[in-house]
Amino acid sequence: MTTHWSMVGDFALEQSAPERAEAAFARLCQDYWAPLYRFVLYRGYSMADAQDLTQGFFAYLFEKRAFPAVDRSKGRFRSFLLLLLKRYLGATDASRSRQIRGGAKTMLALDGERLGQGDVAIEDALKVNAPGDEQRCFDRNWAAELVGRAMETLRAEYSSGRKARVFAELRPFLTGGLGLPTYETAAANLDVPVETLRSHICRLRARYRALLRAEVRRTVPGEQDIDEELRYLCRVLLAST
Repeated sequence: MTTHWSMVGDFALEQSAPERAEAAFARLCQDYWAPLYRFVLYRGYSMADAQDLTQGFFAYLFEKRAFPAVDRSKGRFRSFLLLLLKRYLGATDASRSRQIRGGAKTMLALDGERLGQGDVAIEDALKVNAPGDEQRCFDRNWAAELVGRAMETLRAEYSSGRKARVFAELRPFLTGGLGLPTYETAAANLDVPVETLRSHICRLRARYRALLRAEVRRTVPGEQDIDEELRYLCRVLLAST
């Protein structure tokens, strides 16, 4: 299982295995670009600035290997990455302020020696149980992105032939909400008995849960953390409705 924590280790392989390092970086950008970009927007930056800052943050992480040594078993990767983004935004704002005042150029630094209290500050942030509004904003966007990836994978698996029609008809039963069709209506649309429809829905839900768990597994320290993370992400999404 390739996790986000293990991707960080792959960055160090740029010299010996550049393709692997680039693939890890590309996947990390793909997984986290949207929620991090929306978080920067939440901070009040314009869309153009938010895009530049998000791109600059990822470039900094890759080019400078800006990941401090930290016990990865102690927290969620999303919390760790958000902490680094906050530090990056703070350092960028401070640098811009100095430039406006005509001060000397300041190097952005996110390594363990310059993160306030070093690794202790990071580990404290990773163990937060009651996130504030900013944390909830990021977690809500992250949860939506994660659910979207699982759904997109499922859609791709059901993209050919009759499967595509089955998925299109039954997708509402996965996402829930108001206005769901009755089983009888959906069965009639697919020209199958209601019991066959129930079997389709059962299999679809089971596969969706498996894909969702696989997505979550890549973001947490171990198998034992999956259920807790899923419950938390569900609470975050329900609170936003």
